[in-house]
Amino acid sequence: MTYEEVSQVDHEVVSRQIDRDPIGLIGIGDRCKFGHPTVLVTKPLIIRAEGDFEVFPTLFWLSCPKRVTEIAELESRGFVRDLEGRLKNDADLRAKYREAEKSYLRAQSHLLGDEEREFIEKHGLENALSRGIGGIESNVNVKCLHLHVAHELATHNPLGKIVIDEIRLEDCPEGGAICDEFTGTSPKNED
Repeated sequence: MTYEEVSQVDHEVVSRQIDRDPIGLIGIGDRCKFGHPTVLVTKPLIIRAEGDFEVFPTLFWLSCPKRVTEIAELESRGFVRDLEGRLKNDADLRAKYREAEKSYLRAQSHLLGDEEREFIEKHGLENALSRGIGGIESNVNVKCLHLHVAHELATHNPLGKIVIDEIRLEDCPEGGAICDEFTGTSPKNED
């Protein structure tokens, strides 16, 4: 798995995209045609100073406001159930999804450092990060369309590809990137 380093500008854009300071952000998995982050790569496990921890089962996080809104609309129309039906009835799609899930879990494991591995072993958390894409243990249930699209944009996910094709997911139109306003690069209206 490859991803780009997070620049200071990226960090500022992401903070505005998700409306908070990102936690566990380690890279940018995809960018739009304007160069803005669309997919974030996050640490699978955050260990806090006081020994507390937080598990992030969502390795790839969709941050693009336009895409998040479009996919939320698709979810509200019941597309999750449609996708689950496809998974239940299509053995080939299930097999491709299982392969994508294995790749996802390998990438997640690869991002764990020695300190995280020791912490997992010490606290008996071996299964905390082995539940599949987005932390769900099922080959026929879909947790969230956003995470599947993020996974597809960063690497490969057949469910994400179906969603992208369904809504004809595209970048913002020329001269109108939502995230330009986060960087101060948006075109100025002249009166």
